[in-house]
Amino acid sequence: MKFEEIPPCKTCGQQFDNIFEATDHLLEDENAGPFDPKLILPGGYQLMIGSLLRVLYDASDNPQEIRDIAESTYATLYAAESSPKRMKKYIEDIVINEEMRQFDSELIHFLADTDEKDGE
Repeated sequence: MKFEEIPPCKTCGQQFDNIFEATDHLLEDENAGPFDPKLILPGGYQLMIGSLLRVLYDASDNPQEIRDIAESTYATLYAAESSPKRMKKYIEDIVINEEMRQFDSELIHFLADTDEKDGE
């Protein structure tokens, strides 16, 4: 099913570009929380399938980002199925790596600003 034309809001007439916007608007009108269905995995872990689909949709113009998301999701599913201990280690590794990437980026930005100020 392709959502070529989503009907406007019956209450306020707002038009929507995609089903995510329409759903968010509907939930706002009902004063409900965000719609984010979960896939329950072994060991009590959850895959936030609603968030995953939104991220994939938002990244639809970036094939490399789609590949990265797909690989990460697949690895998460594998880790959850194979062992909760592996899942914990996998998550820790991802968090540590992401934090280090952000730190590296911030450090490069800081050093670039320092170099510019020293050059004045």
